Amino acid sequence: MDVKHWLNRAFYADKKVKALDLLTKQYRERAEGLNGKPKSDRVKSDSTANSTETSLLRLAEMTENLEHQKAELMQISDEIQSAISQLHDNDLETVLIHRYLLFHTIEQTAEFMNYSTETVRRKTNKAIAKMCENVLECGN
Repeated sequence: MDVKHWLNRAFYADKKVKALDLLTKQYRERAEGLNGKPKSDRVKSDSTANSTETSLLRLAEMTENLEHQKAELMQISDEIQSAISQLHDNDLETVLIHRYLLFHTIEQTAEFMNYSTETVRRKTNKAIAKMCENVLECGN
């Protein structure tokens, strides 16, 4: 198993949730725009009603998909957090939390922890090696 890839699942799930959230907002704006008050007292045409209904159905689907992806992100984050906590080394756990759950860069992690970037790299590699030995089946 590629541990870095496994740890990065939360990063990519988070990016997907953020993209779906933006898309859902866009669908909501479209649906609200179609469902707005007509400028005259004329009754909406059947095609406008169908467009509104279609937009609302798409919005409902997008909202459901977004909620599903959020739940998946939480599950992935919980799995990663659980694996990290099994290291039983606060320093290594903190480095991995910054990198793989808070999605901080090496530079940001170094700044938060008052380490050099090289120290963060070394501790990240050490934590991943320890995780491979004691927590996950890496199959070398």
